[in-house]
Amino acid sequence: MKDYRVAERPAGMAVRLLAAFMLLMVAFGASATDCLKLYSQSGATPGSKTCRLDVVGNTPGGMGNYACINDLALIDQWCAAPAANEPEASCPVADPVYPGSGAVTLTEADFVSGDDLPMRFTRTYRSKSLGASSAAMGPVWFHSWQRNLGLANANSGSASKVLAYRENGEPVTFNWSSGSWRTAGFTGLALVQSGSGWTLTDLKTDTTESYSAQGLLLSESTRTGFVRTLTYDSSGLLTTITQHAAGTDAKQDVTLRLDYNDKRRLSRLNDPLGRLTQYAYDASGNLVSVTWPDGNVHRYVYDDTRFRNALTGEIDEIGNRIATWSYDTQGRAVAVNHADSSLNAQFAYGAGTTTVTDNKRTTTLGFSSVGGVLRPTSSRSADGAKNFAWDASGSLLKDNDEAGNSEYSYDVAGRPARITSKDASGTSITTIRYADGTSLRPAAIASPGVIQSFVYDGQGNATGLSETPTTDSTGASGFDAAKSNDATRAYGMVYDAFNRITFAQFYEAGTLVGQWKVTRDATGNVFGVIVQQALPDGTEMIMRDAAHRVLNGYNPTGDFYLRYDLRGRISRFKFNEYASPTNGGLRRVFKVSFDYAPDGRVVLRSGTVARNGSVLDLNDGTDVPISSDEVDQWIDNYNFGESPVGPPANLQGSRQMLRAAVPGTSAVCGGCHFSAGLPDNLARGALFIWRLVHNPAVRYGIGQGARKAAETVERIKEMCKPTVKDTSEINWGQNPNQLYHTFRHLDEEGIPHQPVMDAIRQDVAESSGVKLAVGDGKTFYVTVNGREIQYSAYRLSPTEIRVGSIAAVRQ
Repeated sequence: MKDYRVAERPAGMAVRLLAAFMLLMVAFGASATDCLKLYSQSGATPGSKTCRLDVVGNTPGGMGNYACINDLALIDQWCAAPAANEPEASCPVADPVYPGSGAVTLTEADFVSGDDLPMRFTRTYRSKSLGASSAAMGPVWFHSWQRNLGLANANSGSASKVLAYRENGEPVTFNWSSGSWRTAGFTGLALVQSGSGWTLTDLKTDTTESYSAQGLLLSESTRTGFVRTLTYDSSGLLTTITQHAAGTDAKQDVTLRLDYNDKRRLSRLNDPLGRLTQYAYDASGNLVSVTWPDGNVHRYVYDDTRFRNALTGEIDEIGNRIATWSYDTQGRAVAVNHADSSLNAQFAYGAGTTTVTDNKRTTTLGFSSVGGVLRPTSSRSADGAKNFAWDASGSLLKDNDEAGNSEYSYDVAGRPARITSKDASGTSITTIRYADGTSLRPAAIASPGVIQSFVYDGQGNATGLSETPTTDSTGASGFDAAKSNDATRAYGMVYDAFNRITFAQFYEAGTLVGQWKVTRDATGNVFGVIVQQALPDGTEMIMRDAAHRVLNGYNPTGDFYLRYDLRGRISRFKFNEYASPTNGGLRRVFKVSFDYAPDGRVVLRSGTVARNGSVLDLNDGTDVPISSDEVDQWIDNYNFGESPVGPPANLQGSRQMLRAAVPGTSAVCGGCHFSAGLPDNLARGALFIWRLVHNPAVRYGIGQGARKAAETVERIKEMCKPTVKDTSEINWGQNPNQLYHTFRHLDEEGIPHQPVMDAIRQDVAESSGVKLAVGDGKTFYVTVNGREIQYSAYRLSPTEIRVGSIAAVRQ
């Protein structure tokens, strides 16, 4: 047998070995960036169980790829990224980025009506699509009326599922189980199928959404009879959204009209006042500019050549670049930069972890895919650690940090049934029984110191509520708690045919304390809240514009007038204060005007006061300019419900309301009309009714136990769980008058400031701060030494939150 091998000298063999060695050196020197690009060509799905195997087996071969295929650590890091269609249950951070997936997100409101329950048009950007059909505003923007149902797998037997895409484009998955559609984990949403389509109900608001058999959104209906109907043209484009209130004339409807360009993308939003918001797109379909009704333009930049739909910059109406985002090879945000470097943040991704670094701390977050959602499992920084525990379906079972822990249990319908919280102040247990098998209407709630019981009519309206004080300081005895000697409170409510509250009474220890009548105007919104007493008194809204924003009205101390600019901001405010003994018999007319910069900042504010004009001939008197401090005092008194509204004559003040950042910037509160100028007892009653108007289902009732139950349900329901502490500075007040308004209710009851301030600081850092966008204001609650404390918070800027109106909740 012949040997066909070629004889080779030792020198030749050495050359060949050296060449092979060099090739190996090249291969093992492949960069991580190159490897990640190769992994994306393997067809593997990040986050899947077979991801590593798929990468190793399917990554394109070749000598230069061997190092990538054998770098298991790098493969595991790449595979740790969530699947592209997986929503995330952590809160966006750092202007803003979902820290688990690295997706950048922005939400903007382009229209908000003045209704009691406003009609809104919002749009949301997400750098990683979750699969929603979002062609109307390009591939990565989704507006709030593009909600739809994904029905591709709705008829797959036991594996059937429906994807409900919400206002921000994120899907909520419903699975067919035991004869009904259910979500993994508690979401507060319910889905049913009828012969002609589908109905989705938000159990928290009792708002229902109707969908066609193909999953197209047809209408949205509030519990109180406001129906928002969507109209589509023959090609399927949404052309109008019309809001009609039950029992009103169609001429009072609010209608938004949508126009499109030749690419079938939204080009103009026409509001009820005939004002236009215009949208422009680049060649890749990205939304690149929004032109407001006043002609100013807000721009978006997409200049990362690797990801043509990735938002890399935002430019305000003045032309300043206010944010810049950078991405890694997987399209995850790795840095957010601003002109103010103190707002910058960096993100580093590992196997199931993300490290977020800002100007104050480094926080390492842990994530896991549970129930089809990427959920936070841990958060660690120099400030401490926080952990979350979930069951297999995605229900929150426990969370804990250095301050304490909470545990949650659920009923068979998946609704929260018992919540146990422990911290330095002790244990607090809330137990809930529901009135039926599906809704969130409670039949009874037991919590520390009180048991609440509810009665409903046939339409599900709460017609009665009793609050029985108990001796159970922790709530551990539940519904077996013994009654204390304190007075029992009871509320009675009456509704019209459209489930709108028309009358309410309040009893304490069996004695009638107050009763109120609610009337409606031609738009279906509240016209008046009238105190039923010997001489009825209250507040009424006399006129609204086509967007249903209040133009003028009156309260017991005066009448008020508002005007708005082209972007819906209050530009003029007038308050005619009646002469009365409380103001020395002096009639005064206060006027203030606001001028805005293109980017929305107030750049000029001027105020005047006229005295003792003639009412009969509509003569206000001579307008006399007043100081910025006195303007603040008029506005603050109006917003905080002081009576009289005007400051004592010739007394200068520099108080600033909750929204004021620096001296001379108080602005009129557009939602304070029903309490402005009312004496304390009347104001509390009017605000009680106003809460019922905004909370028509009375899902959790009134009072401490019901409110705590509401907070807990909302905390569990939120897809957003805070994982990184909010580092905003708290502005308690910048002068004695501001501080007076912030702490006066605590001082009236002799409650020390410092423990309350410490509890609020912690709540802002761990919970409430992340819920406030710039310009947002809300009321929150903390518990201090067993006493529930409420406070109002308003975000002035990305780094500052104004806190005020701190008060102990009345038991």
